[in-house]
Amino acid sequence: MIIGFILLAICLLRVPSALISARNEKRIKASGGTEYGTTNSKLLIIVQGFIYLSCIVFAFINDVQFNVLTIVGLIVYAFSMASLVYVIRTLGPFWTFKLYIAKDHQLVQSPLFKHIRHPNYYMNIIPELIAFALISQAWIVFTPLFVLHLLTLFNRIALEEKVMKETFRQY
Repeated sequence: MIIGFILLAICLLRVPSALISARNEKRIKASGGTEYGTTNSKLLIIVQGFIYLSCIVFAFINDVQFNVLTIVGLIVYAFSMASLVYVIRTLGPFWTFKLYIAKDHQLVQSPLFKHIRHPNYYMNIIPELIAFALISQAWIVFTPLFVLHLLTLFNRIALEEKVMKETFRQY
């Protein structure tokens, strides 16, 4: 049962990022920014929520025990959260869960963003979800949802690439 509570606790660590995203979205919309891929963004959030929920429920129902996978999962989760903090700080007022281009949007060219396209997806979201699977050992519920999430995420990345290339000549 402890694994279920660990998952609930780490899930709560996402609340501050949701609040930051909401604040930034509100500011971007108020200043005339444009949202792209609304349906895709909603689907990403829904599927990610189902992954969290299914892993937590699985851990409680199956009384998953603390083991080496838990430790590996917690390490991967810590890496993903450190990456999230870096990305939020680097993108500042332009970081949101959704795909927005603000009127005053500036292309971020920090070393990480120059070398890794979409570090939020590859260094935060994907590792975070894998960490949930490792900690919960809920492979049977995680795998189909993760495949759906990846399909949706890769669609989002393609759309983001298109929007960024249209918006920023130097992208």
